[in-house]
Amino acid sequence: AFGLRSCVAGLVPPVGSLTPLRTVVDVSLARYAVVWAAAGHSHSVFATTYDDLLTMTAGTPVEVV
Repeated sequence: AFGLRSCVAGLVPPVGSLTPLRTVVDVSLARYAVVWAAAGHSHSVFATTYDDLLTMTAGTPVEVV
């Protein structure tokens, strides 16, 4: 688990926060077989799928324009 201040700005991972985060997931990501998500540092990412990202984050699908 992490605190939000321990992450590089703009690279807050979508899971593992000590504080619940409202998470939105861009629906355009669904077209990719693999989605790379931030893991708190510019050299740390992890591979997942759109559906798994929605599940693990309890995210809300949103069309980002």
